[in-house]
Amino acid sequence: MKLNQLQILDAIVQSASLSAAALKLHKTQPALTLAIKSLEEKIGFALLDRSQYRLQLTEKGRIFHRQAKQLLTNNEELTQLAKELALGNEAQYRICYEQICHMQSYNEIISNTFKVFNSTEFSLTSGKRFISLEQVNNGQAELGIGPWFDLFHATGDLESLPIGKLDIGIVSATHSLPSTVSYSELQSYPCLAMFESGLSIDSDRLSYSKGPAMMKIDDIASLKSFLLSGAGWAMISLQHCAAELEAGQLQQITVTDREHQFSTQIRVFRQHSSHHGPVARTIWQQFSTLSQAYLTATDGAA
Repeated sequence: MKLNQLQILDAIVQSASLSAAALKLHKTQPALTLAIKSLEEKIGFALLDRSQYRLQLTEKGRIFHRQAKQLLTNNEELTQLAKELALGNEAQYRICYEQICHMQSYNEIISNTFKVFNSTEFSLTSGKRFISLEQVNNGQAELGIGPWFDLFHATGDLESLPIGKLDIGIVSATHSLPSTVSYSELQSYPCLAMFESGLSIDSDRLSYSKGPAMMKIDDIASLKSFLLSGAGWAMISLQHCAAELEAGQLQQITVTDREHQFSTQIRVFRQHSSHHGPVARTIWQQFSTLSQAYLTATDGAA
C-alpha cells in the first residue's frame, strides 16, 4: 500500500464525500475512487460502505483507518522534524485566533515569540465560528485560541491550556429591541450571527435563533457595526462590546424564559505530538505561565 492511498482514505473520511475530498486534495473524483479500490484489493476487504447517501467506513475500515491515521500523523511529524533540522526552526508558524477571544496579553505572547524567531513567518487567521478548532484539527494551524467546550476533545487528539474566560450575552442597539423579551418574541427580530465552521459538531442547529431573518457574517468587527446600526440582535462576547454597552450605544437583552447569558473558558490548544519545534515550545511555555496565573486568580476569586 502507498502513503498517498492512506491520505486519500483519510480525506474521504474527514469530508464524508468524494467531491469534498477531491476538492481538498486537488484531485479528480475518479482518481480517488481508483486509489481506494486499489487499496481495498491490496488489503482484501472493503474500507467504505457505499450503500448510504454519505460514504462511511465499514467496521474493518474503522479499525484500519485508526491505525492509518496514526501512521499519517507520524509521517507529518517526521516531515516537520526534517524541516526543522534543515532550517534550525520552523519556517512557518500558523495561529488561528478567534476574534471574540481577543486579549492584549495573548497578543503580547505572540509578539514576544515573533521577536525571538523573526526568521519564522508567523501567519494569523480568523473567521467563522470554531474556526480555530477546525484549522488545528485539519493541520492548517499549529496553534488555536478560542472558546472551549469539553466535547472539543472528541474532535481530535488535542492538548489545551485555560487562559481566560468568555462571557456571552444577547445584545442589540439600544431601543431597537425591548430590553426584556420572551424567547418567542426575540425570534420575531432579525438575528446577526457568525458563519458556522466545517466541523461535524457545528451547525446552524446550535444557533440561539430559530427565526427566519438571519444575517451571517465572518468578521466580528462587521457584526458589531451592524449591531450598532440597529440591524438586529446577536449573541456576542460581552467583553468585545463592553465600551459600547457602557456608553449606552448597545444594550444587553434579558430573555425571560430561557438562559440568555453564558460563560466558558478561553483556551489555547494544539495537536498532541511527540515533537514540537522551538517556536512551538517557546510560545506554549509562555501560555503555560499565563494559564497558571489565570488558574491561580480563578481559585482565589472562588
